[in-house]
Amino acid sequence: MLRVNSFSGQPEHAQRAVADGGRVALPSRCRLLERLAEETARSAGMQRLTLVLAPTGYGKTATITDWLGGDEDGLFPVRWVRCSTAGPHKLWAALTKTLAPYSSSVVEAGSESAAAVVEIARELHTALTLVIDDFHFATDAATDMALAELSAESPKLTLIVIGRSVTLLDGPLVSATTRVRLIGAADLSLTPEETSELVENLQVPASPSLTAAMARSEGWPLAIRAALNLGADGLYIETAEGRIWADGSAAQQFDPLSNLNAFAMASLEIMDAHARHVILAASQIHAISVNQIRDILGGDESAALAATRYLTELGFLVSSPSPGPQEYRCHSSVRSAFSEYAVHTIDFAQRRRLYDGRAREIADTAPYTAFRLFCAAEEYDAAAITFAQNFTLITDEGEPCLQTLRALPEAVLLKHPTFTAALLFFEFPLVGSAPARLRYLLRIWQRGIDFHLPAGIASPAGPTHLQLLCESMVFNRVLGDLDTAKSLMLHIESRLAPDRGPQLPLSAEPVAEAPAVLPGNGSLSVFYREIAGTAIAVGDFGRARRSLKRLRRLSELKISTPWHGFPHASTRTVTDPDSGRNWLLAALSELAFTDIIDGHVRRAGELIHEYDELTRSSGAAAPGISWVGAEVARAHIAQENRDGVLLQQAVDRLSPISDRLEPWPMLLIAEAAMMRESRGTALALAHFVSGLEDGQRNTPIPLAWNKYVVTFEAMLNSSIGNLARAESLLAGNDPDEPAFRLEQARLALFSGNDVEALLLAQSVGDPGATKRQRVDRRLITAVAEWGCDRKSDAVACLGAAASLVDKYFLPAMLVSVPFEQLREVAVAARAAGVCDIVDALDAIPQHARASRFEQLTEMELRTLLAITEHRNANQAAASLFITAGTVKKHLAAVYRKLGVRDRDAAILRAGRMGLLD
Repeated sequence: MLRVNSFSGQPEHAQRAVADGGRVALPSRCRLLERLAEETARSAGMQRLTLVLAPTGYGKTATITDWLGGDEDGLFPVRWVRCSTAGPHKLWAALTKTLAPYSSSVVEAGSESAAAVVEIARELHTALTLVIDDFHFATDAATDMALAELSAESPKLTLIVIGRSVTLLDGPLVSATTRVRLIGAADLSLTPEETSELVENLQVPASPSLTAAMARSEGWPLAIRAALNLGADGLYIETAEGRIWADGSAAQQFDPLSNLNAFAMASLEIMDAHARHVILAASQIHAISVNQIRDILGGDESAALAATRYLTELGFLVSSPSPGPQEYRCHSSVRSAFSEYAVHTIDFAQRRRLYDGRAREIADTAPYTAFRLFCAAEEYDAAAITFAQNFTLITDEGEPCLQTLRALPEAVLLKHPTFTAALLFFEFPLVGSAPARLRYLLRIWQRGIDFHLPAGIASPAGPTHLQLLCESMVFNRVLGDLDTAKSLMLHIESRLAPDRGPQLPLSAEPVAEAPAVLPGNGSLSVFYREIAGTAIAVGDFGRARRSLKRLRRLSELKISTPWHGFPHASTRTVTDPDSGRNWLLAALSELAFTDIIDGHVRRAGELIHEYDELTRSSGAAAPGISWVGAEVARAHIAQENRDGVLLQQAVDRLSPISDRLEPWPMLLIAEAAMMRESRGTALALAHFVSGLEDGQRNTPIPLAWNKYVVTFEAMLNSSIGNLARAESLLAGNDPDEPAFRLEQARLALFSGNDVEALLLAQSVGDPGATKRQRVDRRLITAVAEWGCDRKSDAVACLGAAASLVDKYFLPAMLVSVPFEQLREVAVAARAAGVCDIVDALDAIPQHARASRFEQLTEMELRTLLAITEHRNANQAAASLFITAGTVKKHLAAVYRKLGVRDRDAAILRAGRMGLLD
């Protein structure tokens, strides 16, 4: 049994300075020794084989010395063998000489082979611990396997191997048959807490330079010592408690970062040319593969292996996990100094080859990193392909990605419109982006799209063809060419079918419900969102919801089944769950907006609640400008709930970017509808008209929202008797469009033509109509049927309308038809037990109620025309061949029917109704 020295692990022991050159017993050693002691006690002995494997500067030998203690010749002897550059043969000779005194085996002269040592070990009569130090001088495949066999053959031999590198001892070939305790660099490194403890006990004054240097050191004891310059007597003094900060004159020049840089540059001086080339190249990129190392050294395999081994043993190159060829990274303690030096010593052509080579190696697994490397190498064609295939994944990174894009010259933006699309994606929601800048980018974008897609869908396909078609769809939608946008939408959606979807790296299995949803696909989220945006613009709400639900499922899949950490070689900062939450917000926002446009306010409210809860709980943010839909939906929900505070909240959030909002008219409609409730229809109409004028100074009304603008303004005009204006607004629009046909029915209703209103309303069916239009149709029909003396049909129709108003939460729709006539129907419906909306109608403020004015008789209209022309009752009476009293009688009837009090108001109202020229 091996006797292990106790180790107190107290800070004063851990921090005590040792006189030999400023060496310090580090806290990590304290922690490791405690762990080893616990493991040894728990297992009632030592592991047969312990491998201490770490680069130089980790205190490997000192740690094992502290662990085993100094009693080498006691009851449980410890023997040390140190390897030399002479190779494995000398090792076996030394092992033979060391083990022979403790073995019953007869050692023949000249028997210094591995087999002889194994035979000696089998016959050991004393438990023995054998420490082989500096094994990196002797390691090779045969020696490693022989040591593994040696540890397995003798139960009395405990073998500890210390080295900077091994060939097979740390691999599965050995561990498959031999139990190996591995003590590596991670075990010997200081944790951030231990580093802070060390610095605190040394009493080194805090500074930003010290903090940065300790972080860069990554717990490497040698780098920490170099940064702290522990061997400098001018900086530290010896005390009874150990070595502490001297705070003398030399302390004024103390700069840990400068010390690290000096350590790096001094190390560079002692490297040979091959190692120097490799480490400088590695400092330029996040990781370097063995293939790149070989290429840097002109294809010389042996030189590459030698340089790599040299640098890893010194700790400057650190092995990185890789699914393919072995990769390494430059240690962060020296990377900054090496990188700065490399920029001035390696020509740009060499660095371009380095960036390009690395980018092509990792483009499939780390597209964001590859994109940045391609840009650094000025390989913009490859960068554009990578970006197009991973638009969502790359833009998820936000500000760093934007900085890279902003650095691209105009010629690159013209040639690669996907970069311009990404710039617009970032800059549209930025308050600081000037309208002139956005217009410039839009022009560049259009020129790039036209260049790549001269024949639209029929243009020759290339690696970025699908992304370019998506960009063309968005651009045509913004321009108002909805037919082209729709055809592109249908084509793109068909391309996203499971058997033809973009084949990109996957992080999980496809969702069973929607096979086209491929988690890890770097562009699919933005495809779904833009397809939905175009579907909303053309009124295809079913397709919009289908696409947004796919986006939602994809986002939820990213959250629930992400990659474990980041993919290989990735420099991303946004995880799959983070991205999933952001794009889930986009899906919720656009779904709520879709429901608002369609008329399902109740469901939109539920979606906005979910949106707000996710934002509050996770801190996520909808990407790009996709949050706008949520705020427009919030405004309409507030209007339906008569919540002015909530409406103002939405308006305030959207105001900073009001000059670039695509659906800005929909926000204006919500504001005007709320104003109608609070201040009356006339003022709401005035606010709406002035808002349209102001808005169009910045952004013309997009064609997608034009019908909503026209029908809303026509409805307001009809509600206050401005029938002529309503008629002029509707003139020239598609009479087969349900929205315009219903508005014509409303105009007929307010004109007193119930039959025409009924016929027009009944010609609009539920298929193809929005939920708002279905409610509108039933309300118009109910009032028209009541006027046509079809009382029971009117009551039944109002019952259907009331049911939909409650189902979709559309109480504001009740002000869209003549109030008095609707209330008559409502009273009858309540009496019949069909529905009860009388209280809801009575709650409508007087100034918000829509009025239908009675039709004037022929004589009343002639009297109004005469008084308009003559402006005098006697003259009007003479022109009509009636008495002045009769004129006054007819005028009184006119005033009553038109709801006015004097002649001028009557003339104005009649003119607005189209009764007068």
